[in-house]
Amino acid sequence: MDVLDHLTEEHRKVEDLIGRIKETGPGDERSRLFGEIRDALEVHMAVEERFLYPLVAEHIGDEQSEDATDEHELTRDGLDSVEQRLEEGAFEDAVEILEQGLSHHVSEEEESIFPALRRQAKDQLAALDPDELEAKVEDVPDVDLTRDELYERARAEDVPGRSSMTKAELAAALGG
Repeated sequence: MDVLDHLTEEHRKVEDLIGRIKETGPGDERSRLFGEIRDALEVHMAVEERFLYPLVAEHIGDEQSEDATDEHELTRDGLDSVEQRLEEGAFEDAVEILEQGLSHHVSEEEESIFPALRRQAKDQLAALDPDELEAKVEDVPDVDLTRDELYERARAEDVPGRSSMTKAELAAALGG
């Protein structure tokens, strides 16, 4: 299975988890499912940001890569919103907003970005092993830091060229 097939499979897994969490009430099952959703998305987004979006920038354009990264930031915000509401009101609304944002993002990736990468970066994609990529990002602490937070760390460590780096590039420069 290539990296894009793997990422697509992960999209289906998260969609299933969201469908299941929508049917839960407050309690352990809801919290457990939320943990699975957050864990899956954190690793998934880190792999895309660190390994896939640089290819998107190179072959499709910086704007597409930046838009996708921005959508990941919205997803992180949505996850925080859902987490805050696990046991209180408006949980269903927070999940619905998260689900809609993810649906839009997944649709763009699967209908536009992934096919373009298959055409334009075939050899580079073939070199990416999904299991190896996940292992690399799972070992990275604070994978959910924002670009601004990574930039501040890079500034503190005096990383050269940091002002023009993407979030993925900052993470990589910091040893992520």
